[in-house]
Amino acid sequence: MLSFDISDRKIYAVKGENVGGKIKIDRSCEIDVPADMIVNGEVVNLTGVSDVILTKIREESMFDKNAILTFSSSNIVFKELVIPKAKPDQFLSMVQNQMIHEMGITNDFSISYTIVGEAGPDNPGAMKVLATACPFAVVESYRKLFNIMNISLKSANISCNSISRIVIADKSNANKMPLLVMQLDPNFLGMTLFENGQMAFARYVPIAEEDYDSEDYIIEAMTENIFRMTQFNKARGGPGIANVILYGQIEDYIKYADELAKMDISVSILPVPSQITGYENFEFTLYANAIGALYKRNKLTERINLIEIDSSTGRSTAANKQFLLYLLAGVAAVVVVIAAGKIALSAWNSSVEKDIDKINSEISATREKISTSTKYDRMLTKLNSYFTVVDNATKAFETLPLLELETYELLANLAIENGAIVSETATGFADFSYSIGGTVTISNVKFKSHEDMTNFVRAVDDSGMFYDYTFTGFNTETLKPSGDKDKDEDDDTTTPVVDAEGNLVYILPSMTVTLKEGDYEKLIAQQNPTTQEGANQ
Repeated sequence: MLSFDISDRKIYAVKGENVGGKIKIDRSCEIDVPADMIVNGEVVNLTGVSDVILTKIREESMFDKNAILTFSSSNIVFKELVIPKAKPDQFLSMVQNQMIHEMGITNDFSISYTIVGEAGPDNPGAMKVLATACPFAVVESYRKLFNIMNISLKSANISCNSISRIVIADKSNANKMPLLVMQLDPNFLGMTLFENGQMAFARYVPIAEEDYDSEDYIIEAMTENIFRMTQFNKARGGPGIANVILYGQIEDYIKYADELAKMDISVSILPVPSQITGYENFEFTLYANAIGALYKRNKLTERINLIEIDSSTGRSTAANKQFLLYLLAGVAAVVVVIAAGKIALSAWNSSVEKDIDKINSEISATREKISTSTKYDRMLTKLNSYFTVVDNATKAFETLPLLELETYELLANLAIENGAIVSETATGFADFSYSIGGTVTISNVKFKSHEDMTNFVRAVDDSGMFYDYTFTGFNTETLKPSGDKDKDEDDDTTTPVVDAEGNLVYILPSMTVTLKEGDYEKLIAQQNPTTQEGANQ
């Protein structure tokens, strides 16, 4: 069995087997990936990555028909949930539905989970779950990659699930919790937090030297993110992080240990578990994720194989069926073309046999007319298409600036006045879009508190500037007029999350506002005065 740990610039592969709880590693290799072939975990150059992998594993005599893989991406969302006990398939559906509801994500994500224990006395009969949502496009890219390589992909899971098996299997780690296990790499940091004997949270953070302006940027990124994870643990009622285990590309362990000692943190290198053999010929810490993926999963508490989950929900089957339909459609088109050609050829031969001279003359004249007519028709079609494109582009261009400026200034001012965390982008919002129909949508607006987010929504309503507004990820049943003192904020299900900087924030996933009919017509008239005058006449 081949096991791959895949990141954007490096792939660590091992060939081994798990027999009776013992893992034997036969061979290993490190594969360099050219830039931009894998972007944030998603394979964008399938043939390029396929060639790189196949060339290396054949050089190392490692080829096998079956494989598993582990990977990471900053687009993966982690969330702790409380789910009532149920049968496995029902439990998975409840996890998926709650992730979609609480995180405001779409069905374009593959959702997996690990049960970490009972929910506690406040939720009797329920389980505490660490759920992950990975973009389906990422998982599908690996499925396509291994199809191209003619290797059967048996499992695909997120790296934190692979390393957690090694950490939890080592009973000596139980006394070190809360424990942070960190993977070091020149291009990213992988962090997995363990509390009470279980994985509690995970983060994947891309890093680059230019972001820190220092040769020791890995150390700076490491200490900065350990501090953020410590604050996260304390916010959950924990004592803070006192123990860190490092693995991956550890260039200067003494320097790392000295820096963490300044933070009163004890550091060690990930040890080799006793049940693993054959690691003597390579550096274990580099291949830990790939080896961890070979561990047998606990079927009662883990649904982490994204290939299996997508198959059970029909996602991968639907994708395969779509590919098959395209293939069949192509074959059918070829058959039709061949059949039509044979019929035309037969008819032409029959005519020639009857009166070859006469038919040839008529065919020649007709073909010339058809050719001339076709040329003019194609020219006319292209001109009409061109005029349509130009007209649409002109209208879109003329209406774009006013709609964007008008609505952005109002929404941005309301957001800033009510405590929004506005980014330094062109619009100030993470996502800002509008339609020709008079609607404007802002997405992923961050607030420092639940009260700020509530006040912003009220301010939009009280402004009277919009015909209607809608939003997602916020409980409208608890939204009362600003003067209502009986509002119970605890009834709202919105929960804080950790953003990319490690801050606890409240996120309004999206809000769509509709301009009043008169205002919208006025905006259009200002951009198209000639059209408006014609309409009035």
